[in-house]
Amino acid sequence: MQIRSRLTYQFTYLVSAILFVSYLIIYIFSQQNYKENFYSRLRQKANTAAELLVNVNQVDSKLLRIIDRANRDILFRENIMAYDTCNERIYRSNDTISFHIDVNRVKEVRQKKEVRFAYEDIEILGTVFATPEGRIVVFAGAVDQYSAENAKDLKNILIALFLLFVFIVVISGWFFAGRAVNPISEVIKQVDNLSPKRLEERLESSDSEDEIGKMVSTINRLLERIENAFKLQKTFIANVSHELKNPLTKISSQLEVSLLKERAAEDYKETIASVLEDTQELAAITESLLELNKISVSDYQASFQLIRIDEIIWEARSLTQKLNANYKVNIDTSFMPDDEEELMIRGDEKLILTAIKNLMENACKFSPKHCAFVGLRVHHQTINVRVKNEGKGIPKSDLPYIFQPFFRGENTASSKGYGIGLSLVERIIHLHYGTIQVQSNPNEWTEFSISLSQGKH
Repeated sequence: MQIRSRLTYQFTYLVSAILFVSYLIIYIFSQQNYKENFYSRLRQKANTAAELLVNVNQVDSKLLRIIDRANRDILFRENIMAYDTCNERIYRSNDTISFHIDVNRVKEVRQKKEVRFAYEDIEILGTVFATPEGRIVVFAGAVDQYSAENAKDLKNILIALFLLFVFIVVISGWFFAGRAVNPISEVIKQVDNLSPKRLEERLESSDSEDEIGKMVSTINRLLERIENAFKLQKTFIANVSHELKNPLTKISSQLEVSLLKERAAEDYKETIASVLEDTQELAAITESLLELNKISVSDYQASFQLIRIDEIIWEARSLTQKLNANYKVNIDTSFMPDDEEELMIRGDEKLILTAIKNLMENACKFSPKHCAFVGLRVHHQTINVRVKNEGKGIPKSDLPYIFQPFFRGENTASSKGYGIGLSLVERIIHLHYGTIQVQSNPNEWTEFSISLSQGKH
């Protein structure tokens, strides 16, 4: 079912239910009001008859009967009867209309002062009238014809109004529901027109403050992330192709040259050694790619344990300096906390070691003095690790791309590498719910800053 139809049905059900309950209450209260008015007239007629019968000396029962017959405000099948203090009937207004009144009923009226009851289709009201000689009981009865007719007319009117209003609600509900979902339809049309070849396009909304506008903004942010993902994927594929193409081209060229003519054994050995070196380079690139993909898809977080960040930093320093005798890593311990608990984080020890070691290695590699400076600081339950070197720095134009796989800046062209290390570092840090930032002053220094929360899963 479409949203427009669902909204129309729900709106119709709601308004119909409100109208039904309202009209039902009106009908019930109107019936009660009609009934009260009818009994009020019976009470008035009973009191008037008793007043004339008791207090006016010239009026006897015969004259009172004539007066009642001459009264135009007479109810259908009306009859009034009066009983004296001895419970004897002293007056009856209509001999043709009879309803049985026994002594017990008269006594009940004397006790309760007013009693209502029905005899066949006649509604009867019994009331007490006080006189100097005592209290007489008067019964006034009639058929409530007008109340029934009025209730029937009211019911017909309410039913007609109910059907009319329901029809109006259905039409107006369909119209306003259509206006409400029109923006959604427009969004659907715009989304249908999107394609991978036009990822730069964005959705438009007339009102950015309502829920549909917020949905459009959310979709636009999603499209932006998808566009960036596609760009990264294209860049990644291009870089991988380039990195794999170079050693493969070198291998192919060397083998082709070797096959052109017979050569000495030493020449073949040199060619084989060169091909072996290129093959090892291919293996290293493949291994880096596998490690990068492993970080992306593996569920390391389930096996996180509490580890000490300072011990990992010292071990990374040791491993880095073993790579090259010229590498030197200086660790600043002046901000080390006294409490060992403040140095604990939850994570994977090997991954954190890999990330910090890669940063130290890069810092030493791209420093003229092959020296890196490492600082550790704890602030507001956040562990901050900084790795800094002095050297060429990173151009501002390269900073947004340094964490992309296989990206290599202008100042790294002369250094051996594949452009995977920083991408691997970033994914490891994000896997540990941390952040990594880089700052650089060209031709002076570069600093990487890692922030990790203590004990966070």
